[in-house]
Amino acid sequence: MKVMKSKVTDKSAEGQKVKKFRSKVPGVMITQYVEEIPEGKSHPDFTRKPIALTIQEGKFGVFKAIVYGEPTPKVTWNRANGKIDDPEKFQSKYDEATGEHTLEIPKVSAEDADTYKCFATNEYGKAVCTIQLNVIEVGFKKTKELAKSKEEKEALKPGSFRTMLKKRSETWPYVHEQKPLESEEKVWEILMSADKKDYEQICAEYGITNFRGMLTKLAEMKKEREVEQAQFIEHISSLKHIGVNADENATFEIDMDLKDASSRIFLYKDGVMIPYTVEMEEEMKHQLKRVGKKFIFTIKNLDPEDAGLYSVDVEGVNVFSTDFKIPPVNFAVKIEEVKAEERQDAIFQCVLTAPMAEINWMGKSAPIENNDKFEITVSEDKLIHKLLVKDCQPLDAGIYAAVAGIHSCNAWLVVEVDKNPANKGKKIARKTTQAGGGDLDLEKIAKEQAEKHKKDMEERMAEAKIKAAERGVTDAAAQAEKEATDAATKAAREAARAAEAKAKAKAEKKAAKLKDAKEKAKAKKKASGGGAAGGGAAGAGAAGAEGAGASGAGAAGAGAAGVGAAGGGAAGVGAAGGGAAGRGAAGGGAAGGGAAGDGAEGDSGSEYEDIVVSTDESDEEDGATKTKRVRSGKVVPDTFIGKINSNGTATDAKVQKRKAKSGDGAGGAGPASGGASANNGEAASGDEASSADEANEPTEAAKRGKRTGRTRPGPILQETVIDPGVHFNLGLSDVTAILGDPAELVCKLSKENVDGVWYLNGEEIEPDDVLTMSKDGFFQSLKISKISEDYAGKYKFEADGRKTEAMIVVEDPPRFDAEELKKFTVPIVTKKGQKATFKIPFVGRDPMKIQWYHEGEELSDDTNIKIEHGEGYSQLTLNKLQRKDTGEIKFKLKNEFGTVEAFAKIIVTDKPTPPMGPLEIIEASQNAIEVKWRSPKDDGGCKILNYILERQQIGRNTWKKLGPIGPEAHYKDSDVDHGRRYCYKIRADTEMGTSELMETEDVQAGTKAYAGPPSAPKVVSAFKDCITLTWNPPSNTGGTNILGYNMEKRKKGSNLWSPVNPADDKIKEKEFGVKDVIEGMEYEFRVAAINNSGAGEFGTPSEFVFARDPKIRPRFTDQKVKSFMVVQAGNSARFNMNFEASPWPDVTWMKDGMPVSKRVTISNAEGASQLLIPSSERSDTGIYTIMVKNIVGQETFSIEIRVTDEPKPPGPVEVDENVPGTVTISWSPSPDEKRDDRLHYLVSKRDSSKRTWHTVADHIFNNKFTACNIMPGREYQFRVYAKNDMGSSQPSESPKWEITGKRERFVLDRPESKTCNLERPPKFLVPLKMHTAPQGYECYMSCAVRGDPTPHVTWYRNNISLNTNTNYLISNTCGVCSMLILRVGPKDTGEYKIIAENQLGRAECSTKLTVSD
Repeated sequence: MKVMKSKVTDKSAEGQKVKKFRSKVPGVMITQYVEEIPEGKSHPDFTRKPIALTIQEGKFGVFKAIVYGEPTPKVTWNRANGKIDDPEKFQSKYDEATGEHTLEIPKVSAEDADTYKCFATNEYGKAVCTIQLNVIEVGFKKTKELAKSKEEKEALKPGSFRTMLKKRSETWPYVHEQKPLESEEKVWEILMSADKKDYEQICAEYGITNFRGMLTKLAEMKKEREVEQAQFIEHISSLKHIGVNADENATFEIDMDLKDASSRIFLYKDGVMIPYTVEMEEEMKHQLKRVGKKFIFTIKNLDPEDAGLYSVDVEGVNVFSTDFKIPPVNFAVKIEEVKAEERQDAIFQCVLTAPMAEINWMGKSAPIENNDKFEITVSEDKLIHKLLVKDCQPLDAGIYAAVAGIHSCNAWLVVEVDKNPANKGKKIARKTTQAGGGDLDLEKIAKEQAEKHKKDMEERMAEAKIKAAERGVTDAAAQAEKEATDAATKAAREAARAAEAKAKAKAEKKAAKLKDAKEKAKAKKKASGGGAAGGGAAGAGAAGAEGAGASGAGAAGAGAAGVGAAGGGAAGVGAAGGGAAGRGAAGGGAAGGGAAGDGAEGDSGSEYEDIVVSTDESDEEDGATKTKRVRSGKVVPDTFIGKINSNGTATDAKVQKRKAKSGDGAGGAGPASGGASANNGEAASGDEASSADEANEPTEAAKRGKRTGRTRPGPILQETVIDPGVHFNLGLSDVTAILGDPAELVCKLSKENVDGVWYLNGEEIEPDDVLTMSKDGFFQSLKISKISEDYAGKYKFEADGRKTEAMIVVEDPPRFDAEELKKFTVPIVTKKGQKATFKIPFVGRDPMKIQWYHEGEELSDDTNIKIEHGEGYSQLTLNKLQRKDTGEIKFKLKNEFGTVEAFAKIIVTDKPTPPMGPLEIIEASQNAIEVKWRSPKDDGGCKILNYILERQQIGRNTWKKLGPIGPEAHYKDSDVDHGRRYCYKIRADTEMGTSELMETEDVQAGTKAYAGPPSAPKVVSAFKDCITLTWNPPSNTGGTNILGYNMEKRKKGSNLWSPVNPADDKIKEKEFGVKDVIEGMEYEFRVAAINNSGAGEFGTPSEFVFARDPKIRPRFTDQKVKSFMVVQAGNSARFNMNFEASPWPDVTWMKDGMPVSKRVTISNAEGASQLLIPSSERSDTGIYTIMVKNIVGQETFSIEIRVTDEPKPPGPVEVDENVPGTVTISWSPSPDEKRDDRLHYLVSKRDSSKRTWHTVADHIFNNKFTACNIMPGREYQFRVYAKNDMGSSQPSESPKWEITGKRERFVLDRPESKTCNLERPPKFLVPLKMHTAPQGYECYMSCAVRGDPTPHVTWYRNNISLNTNTNYLISNTCGVCSMLILRVGPKDTGEYKIIAENQLGRAECSTKLTVSD
């Protein structure tokens, strides 16, 4: 798809005072030409602006617009790149009936993709809007390919290489791939609506480095936006960014209060307006739902193209923007349904196709986070995600979902309630087993997904490398071809020049011979140096004119034309001295080895020097030497200016410098044919190492007419190295030490093991028992083991003439002994009226300020306060203590070096204060009075042992003692008369005594006290014909028990409350199902509590709820249903199945996978289905399956029904002895054996010693049985029965059987011993401990776990598995589980958890690791 960006800029007319502003129509800019518009007139504006188009190539495209204004505006169209004056391609029309202006493009092509503008203009202003036309290209374009091929051929021509190189030089820094820069507008839109905690992440993503500048600009933009929003919005809050929910739809929410409810709301994606539908209208991809002040936008049927920046505008003002990013991830293994028992843990788990740090878990449409109820864990490779629901309760049942990217999966959690009558009313114990998890090997699947993901990434990288290599090969081929073309061009040009120079040299030679004599004489007189012919004709330099203040310029001699043609001739240049007569200098350029003459230098009168620059550009027609005048300075002799060859030598230009001196000097000369220079000139060739013979031959550069460079063979100045000696890399630092503590001075030298001297106050220090001097490599140190006042002063260390100094200051601040301080801080407990003494020793330099404080108030000597100070201690004595003296004692010392404090506590005990009211009446019924009161304000520093109560009946003078009732401030008086009033006296009793009494107000037994309002009812379930609610009882019961509740309902929009239950039929429980509802209506409910006094006030109403069925996946509600049924032939077979589903499901019955026959009657009712076979036959035997299906899902259940009858007895029974001690019984089969595959036989035996029948074999499916342990001398008889699911047949008896008696050896069979079962679930015997480890140290964690079979142990840090992390050494030896972290770092801080699992259960233990600096 080809997308063009706008390059059109709109400029206002010159001389007009205009003002620009945005229209109420989004995307329209208005320019007003006048300050005030006359009444009845208006500037242009759009009623409907054209919208952007994305259209397939070859289709019909049209832009439509409706404008208004007075006078009527004129509408014109324009585009950014190109014109629209072709009537065959662009047609502008106006429909008077509808007022529409259209721009039609009959057949859209790829070249039409552009930014278009629509202008509406009148004399008062102009309105303009911009629209985009995007064209989707289709098929192969022959013309485009031909043009591309032509461009490639043109690029291969030699002449185009220079253009190509220029283009490459302009673009080369940007050849490598870069991330396309996001538009600045998008970044600011994201920041305007983002949370502050996300600023740093957004700036890093979009390359914003000036964070402070960004915050300043963002604050200004927010102020401007708030002003714009204030025009249409009263208040805006609760901005919820876009997110994907469980039904794979994306939503984002805004709470805003519009000033005008009819304000238009627009939705944009990446700046392009997109249509949406409101609730209750036709279904579209984008939908807006409005609930009060909340606006909820929904995007359905998500796909990767939905990613982008979504913005919401109100009347053209941006309100909210949110960036929707879609990661490329899906589910390899989805979560599955889990059935858990009550108080058992349940686990959901899934595997992703690509690593993801976290996914969103939802339970019953609400987001789930890590807490005491839920635990979310992620594997180390970030592919396996698990959700653990702890301690499952019936309320936890429902649908749970996992959301990753735009994909989601959900499954049911079914919690089976314990229906054991024995456990009714008891708290069920927490189970250690875990439900869910499945049989899949998630680690294996995750490993396969990781390898697949890695392989995909490697393939992408390989493709990128191949493309980069192909580009490199193409660039290298183009470069090689260009270099070959350049070399050929240069060789041809040099050959042409050499031929031309040779022809001209011959002509010049003939002319020079004719005028040789005359010219020589003339040259000797006028010039001080002449050019000599050497191998070819030389051109003579011209002499500079003599005179003060004039500069002489050399003129080209005869042969100048030849020299110029060859590119080697040079113009002579003269330099004039400042007023001194000096000879002009002649610089001679030689062609074919001509010698240069010498030149004289004039007096220095100018700061400029003559620099001769010889150029040889390959694209120049001639090679004339140019002379530049540059400023004199300290430059390196023989500086080169020009190009550099591949071997590093200069080829294009050479600079010769001459310094101005007084008198004659040597002139710089070109290369002479004989290798010598005239006068004092210095000969230099292109190669300093050439021999004398080589000097006789002209160099290759000289043959081509080029000047060779000069280089100096060696350094200009001799380098010298001076040893700087010893110096200090780190000097001494001042030290402040406390008297008696050690101190140390250290410095660092530039050399190792240097001898030095230490000084104190100018005197050299000698080591002793206290002072120790040492050196370790570069470091020199002085240690003082125990410092005193004598060691204070200025210290100096001197080595090799260098020194460093520092001061040691000795301080003696106040200090406490640790043991004495520990004794001082022990609280002192004493009784009222006694005394307490505090004493603490200390050390420190005098003078010292000593202060004692009690509860922050400084103490001084008084009647009951005595303070004593001695040498090295202080003592405080408090006499005649009172209860109010309880508090904190502080001791403070201060001298010139510091301050120190010590704290103690004193507790003075006394009898408690009276208990406190007011009296709280819990119950005041005809049978009992129950009251509560508050504990004493001050318990006297002792624990309350009892409360002592007395009671008086109003009207009597006597008080009845109720005795000590214990330490609880609560009493229930059951010995009361209905209607009587009572008063109570209450005292508190402690070991210090009994408090004063508290007398209560009168309390009447049996007064009417209505219960308070219950809590607002909560909806448990809602169906079309029943709404079930639950509520909590009132906190205030009115002093009696709650007898029941009344409930009322009200329709939405109505003011009338109607009763739900009759007045004489109160609701007993705290849950009720309201069935008197109308489907589709919305209701609210409220509840009042009833006690002995009657019904109280109604509580807060519930939330509104619809009477309609929820979407429930079909589920069978029968907990214990048989899967096998036996029916006697001829009887009816009946099977009932209860289920729940919403909406109403389709119920289908099948027999052995086929529809049931017409003989079978199916009856379906609400929540149940029945299968009935009126008169069953054997052919009705089979597996019957019920399938319940609705739009949410389906559920199936199968039952095997077997139709049979009582079997007929088997045939005659025969007995035979094949092996001594055994008898083989055989019989003829029952006639029913062929018709009943479950028919079997039972054999019973009777011998002559017992004369009773007992069973020796059952479930025999053949017609033969061998009986063992047949004793000789006894008579045996056998019976055979035929049995099936209906029962047994009549027996068939065998004839009597007897074996002659034989005495056998008695053998004792000892029973086998049974092994002891030691299996048990995991349990931690020694838990993990809290750890705090310094950074860089090792940390060792261990615990002990028991279980059989041996449990599998997994370590986690912050819910991420560590078992495969090589940074942690994990071991499990004989139940002792340990983990070692070799070097602890900040990243190791967090919660560590260990989970032990086996087939019998699961246990876990956790701890925290804190890393300190």
